[in-house]
Amino acid sequence: MKKLINKIAGLGVAVCGCGVLSLASIVLAFFGSEKSIQLMATAPALGISAFIALLLILRGGYAVFTTRYHSALLHLGCACVVSGWLMGQVAPYIGGEDKPVKGSMAMVDGDVMNALWEGAYLTNYVGKVPFTVKLDKFIIDYYESSHVDQSAGRMPPIKEYRSRITITEPGKDPYVKNVRVNHPVYVDGYHIYQMSWGQSQNRQGQPVTYTVLQFIRDPGLWFVYSGFVIIFAGILLFCIRMFKAKAILPSSDREVTQ
Repeated sequence: MKKLINKIAGLGVAVCGCGVLSLASIVLAFFGSEKSIQLMATAPALGISAFIALLLILRGGYAVFTTRYHSALLHLGCACVVSGWLMGQVAPYIGGEDKPVKGSMAMVDGDVMNALWEGAYLTNYVGKVPFTVKLDKFIIDYYESSHVDQSAGRMPPIKEYRSRITITEPGKDPYVKNVRVNHPVYVDGYHIYQMSWGQSQNRQGQPVTYTVLQFIRDPGLWFVYSGFVIIFAGILLFCIRMFKAKAILPSSDREVTQ
């Protein structure tokens, strides 16, 4: 078993694998992000990624057995990152419409929704989230108006826009959250992002301001975060080991002259 692990997860295989993956990443860069995402979501790419994760786990386990804990942390951390990415890729096939992976809501003040949509005009239904969202108020904060803005008869620049929402989960009391740009809200496995806003008209022809909230579910995200923490711990442990090894090196013999 030891010889088998060394053969399939040894240094030579690792170097060749890194070379192949580096070349593949360069090739994918020429296809663009959209095409690359589609290619990486195919069965062969997922299978190769799963095989790489398995090799990393085997090598990490063998490093634990040989008490090389820094190597074990580095390998297992990389395995967590790859496994977390795989979980995100297979999530659409597990949840279905009951737990869609990604979608958006376009809402005006007072709307209550749990359905997600996608497409340029949010017309394609993708499923429902397991909670309801009520838009209490969409708020736009402006900077103080300057003399230039006043003389030009225009509004001052926007400082911030946010959506104040009420979340109602089954069996829980409703609670209020503020969704800001770059400050998502996490609810029952979903990150809720403030995406955009705009102005339109309602059925009575009156002007209304709407907000667009994006919902993303990535069950492997915490595995990825944990993997980076484990990798950092492995690098730190490796540095400590190197400093200790350097400290105990015997000093060179010196010729003493009188």
